[in-house]
Amino acid sequence: MNRPHWLGQPDVQTLLHRLVDKLDKADDKPLRPVKLDRKILPALFDAEFEANKEAYWSYLLQMQQWGWLAIKTDKTQPGKAQYELNPRIEIVDPALLRQVTGRPQPVKSSAQLWRDAVYSKLNADETIREQVAGQKLEIPGKTATDIVERLNLLPSLINDPLLLREVSARLFWGQSKVLDNRQAMIATLLNLDECPFPESPIQLQVYLPAKPFSGVLFIENLATFEKASRDTNARFDGLALVFASGFKGSAKRLRTISGVSVYFAAHGHLANQDCQRFCDWLIRYSEQLPVWFWGDLDYSGMQIIKSLRHSFDELDAWQPGYQPMVDELLAGNGHEPLAANKSKQKSIDSTGAEYADNILLSALVATGKFLDQEF
Repeated sequence: MNRPHWLGQPDVQTLLHRLVDKLDKADDKPLRPVKLDRKILPALFDAEFEANKEAYWSYLLQMQQWGWLAIKTDKTQPGKAQYELNPRIEIVDPALLRQVTGRPQPVKSSAQLWRDAVYSKLNADETIREQVAGQKLEIPGKTATDIVERLNLLPSLINDPLLLREVSARLFWGQSKVLDNRQAMIATLLNLDECPFPESPIQLQVYLPAKPFSGVLFIENLATFEKASRDTNARFDGLALVFASGFKGSAKRLRTISGVSVYFAAHGHLANQDCQRFCDWLIRYSEQLPVWFWGDLDYSGMQIIKSLRHSFDELDAWQPGYQPMVDELLAGNGHEPLAANKSKQKSIDSTGAEYADNILLSALVATGKFLDQEF
C-alpha cells in the first residue's frame, strides 16, 4: 500500500504515537476504546477552520478503512459533525500501528514476565498474587509460567514430613535449592504465619524425670522449658518435657527418623532404657501416652496445637499451665496483638482439642488480647 503524505504529518504521528503509548501501558491486557479528545489529537480540536477539522477526520476514516482502527460515535444529531459526537477509537491492528510508528513490542523484563505469570496462572486470591508477584523465582531453561504452575502444587505437600530442599526438589525438576531463603513466600502461598518446611530436622530437647514418665508435655518457649525442667513443685511430676527447636507448623516430621533429632538434658534422667523408651514412643508408636502442649496464649499457639494433633491425636492444651493465663486475660490483663508485633497472626476457628477450643479460643475471642507464656 502506498501511504499518503499526510500519514507523516507531525499531528497525525502524534495521534499514532499516543495510541501506541496506550498499547504499551496496557501491557497485553485488553485495551478499552480510547476517547478521541484534545489529548489524543489536539490538532483536530484546535483547528481554526472547519475544513481543517474535516481533513483530520477524513484521515481517521481512511485508517478505519485500512483496518487499523474502528471509530465509534454517539447517535447522529442534527447540526453536529461526527467528531463532535463523543468519538472513541478502537485499535484493530496493533502490529501495523507499531510498524508505522517504528515502535515494536517492548521486550519485557524478567520481573514483568514473572508478574504476568503470577497474575494469570497462580491459583490464589488477589491479595496473595500481589505479594508473590514481587518475589520472583528464576530457573535457567524454565519460563515464569513453568515455575508458577509448579508452585500451584505446593499445597499438596503441606502434610508431608519434608525439609525445605526436599520440597524444592519435588516441585522444581529435582533442583533442591530453588526455595532457599524463600520461607516468607511459601508461608504466603499457604496462607500460614510461618513456612511449615524446616531447613533441617527439628531438634527436640527432652527432659526426663527421675521416675518413669506417664505423659509428655510440649513447651513452646525455651525459657519456660528450662524453668520447668528445674521446677521443684509437683505440677510437672511424671511428665517428659519437650522443647521443639525449629518447629514451623507441621508436626508429621516429628515422628520420623529423618525429620527429628532428639537430645536429652544432662540434668534430667539419662538411663538408657528411659531414653530408648521415649524414642520408641516418638518414632515407633510403641505405646500410647497422654500428650499436652503449653505455650503462648495467642492464635499462633492455637495453630501449633492444631498442627501437633496431626501426629498426636489426643493432644490438648495443658490446663495447669493455661488456666492461670486465661484467668489473667479475663481479669483485663494481657496485651493487644499490635503491641507485641502479633497483629499478623491469623485467627483460628478450631484446633480439634476440647479444652483449647472451649476455653482458650473463647477467651481469645472474648478479650481480643494475647498473653505470653512467660508471664
